Amino acid sequence: MKNRMFTIFLTLLAGWMNRHQQDVIEYLEAEIAILKDNLGGKRIRLNDKQRIKLGTLATKIGPKGLAEICTVFSPKRY
Repeated sequence: MKNRMFTIFLTLLAGWMNRHQQDVIEYLEAEIAILKDNLGGKRIRLNDKQRIKLGTLATKIGPKGLAEICTVFSPKRY
């Protein structure tokens, strides 16, 4: 009985955390869209530190994941 209640509690907690993460992602996507609109098609120049940080984070997501979310910067190498 205790094990089942614990499992239900963990399931509810995981669901709440997933919903919260989705809310954060939706907010950040909207924020990016607004910032992108304000740029008016101008190119943003990144310094080496910024490129390294984005590159490190991009490897965790992978190419398919980046294709779904990448809206401002392109991880392609030239």
